Amino acid sequence: MSAPPIAKLTKPFILLGVGLILLGALSIYAPQQSGMTVGVLVGIFLIVSGLFRTVFFWIATSWGSAILRFLMGLLAIVAGGMMIADPALGLHAVTIVAIAYLIGDGVTQILFALRLPPGAGGIWIMLGGALSVVLGVLIWREWPFAGDQAIGIMIGVKLIMDGIVLIAMASVARAAGAAVSKL
Repeated sequence: MSAPPIAKLTKPFILLGVGLILLGALSIYAPQQSGMTVGVLVGIFLIVSGLFRTVFFWIATSWGSAILRFLMGLLAIVAGGMMIADPALGLHAVTIVAIAYLIGDGVTQILFALRLPPGAGGIWIMLGGALSVVLGVLIWREWPFAGDQAIGIMIGVKLIMDGIVLIAMASVARAAGAAVSKL
């Protein structure tokens, strides 16, 4: 008898989970480098988005809106350039955004987990959400002194937890698929 179709679908999620765990461990091993990398990547994204805003400002419906789009595009380009030129300075801004993201993501994961039926793996999602909230609060309490290393460690822990959640959810789905195929 061949494996149930759900088992074939869970393999990519397990591989993704393992990959996330490995990336998380690498981020924790070299937190300053991973934090600086995040700062530079955000800078690059800001520059690209700023370029698009300034190039396509003429799509706006009014002159006031066009000028505002153009100025916001220039601001994004300057901010992105500053983040690339001085990643430590940009990393402080990224830290603030990451804190908001972790707390917001954690709360939404917890709320999502509460809506799942019992036995659907919601406890893993809730645990991941609670960890996100705790990490966000811990980084917030230490900011700005946590800086470079906090972002790298935080990203590493989040990646590891997300990897564990993916593997756990794939395992639950595989078990459910096996149970259904036995019926």
